[in-house]
Amino acid sequence: MSRKTSFKEQMFRSLNSKNCFGQSKHLAKIESYQNGKKGVVDGIYSKKTMQDYKKVAQQFHSWQKSKGYNFHSMKEVNSSILKEYLMERQSQGKSSWTISHDLSALNKIFGTSISKKECGLAPRRTSNIKNNRGLAQNYRPSIQAKNKDMIAFISACGVRRQSLTTIAPGNAIRDKDNMVIGFKVVEKGGKHRNCYVRSEYQKAITSFVDNHLKIHNNTPFWHKVDKNLNTHWYRAIYANGLYHDLLKAKENGVDYFKGYRDMFINQGRFMKAINGRSQNVKGYDVECLAMVSQNMGHNRIDVVYTNYLGHIG
Repeated sequence: MSRKTSFKEQMFRSLNSKNCFGQSKHLAKIESYQNGKKGVVDGIYSKKTMQDYKKVAQQFHSWQKSKGYNFHSMKEVNSSILKEYLMERQSQGKSSWTISHDLSALNKIFGTSISKKECGLAPRRTSNIKNNRGLAQNYRPSIQAKNKDMIAFISACGVRRQSLTTIAPGNAIRDKDNMVIGFKVVEKGGKHRNCYVRSEYQKAITSFVDNHLKIHNNTPFWHKVDKNLNTHWYRAIYANGLYHDLLKAKENGVDYFKGYRDMFINQGRFMKAINGRSQNVKGYDVECLAMVSQNMGHNRIDVVYTNYLGHIG
């Protein structure tokens, strides 16, 4: 006689059934929109997300046992139980960002669609970010000295943390003079994009790429990222710098991309981003916001002025 599957194992199996590693989340979102599901996807496309969600499952399992529920089946868990858990997490001082992550994991595990508003949970605010994705620079000289090349690279092209260990010289985009002006990257959900290297960094980045290629061939520039390095801060530096570069170029009537705009700006997405908006949004030029957004790997301009611009002194 086979043993019954434990409650914890049921949660793990629920997550495993949504394994979409190696598939494109971007394409799945497009299909979701076409099917009227507003971009919501059921799968899990990142190994890191899968690991994080299983940690939430483990935490929820321990909590329900401590409360005396001792569930045997996932069918016993209703929305009220999940709301109780989340409210208790909030009362313990967990950040709204952590609560949002927990909510996403639980919705994925139990197939629910509970919102923070339904639970009466506090909204996320960038001012409350406490972890490494927050808007606080790590000023320790030892960390900056150890990671100076990586810091310069992120500040130059704004790539995400997960891309740093995959980008190699072969990903470089060069102009007619062999200057590196950008990189081809694959980021969240298998989404392909190009990111532009800010003009003032192009000469230094070209030397960095050429030297690496000469010594290490076409291997990734880095094999790991220092967990203490706040990469989000340096992405914000890139966003602020690129915005002001673009604004100055626009005011002077010049093409900042020097004839390569189509390689870094999808015109359809650009028009969609600015359509129906005033020329200035929250004090920022809407066209420049749209171009920064694409080069940051985002689809919405509000993400740029909310999470990046204005946070760098």
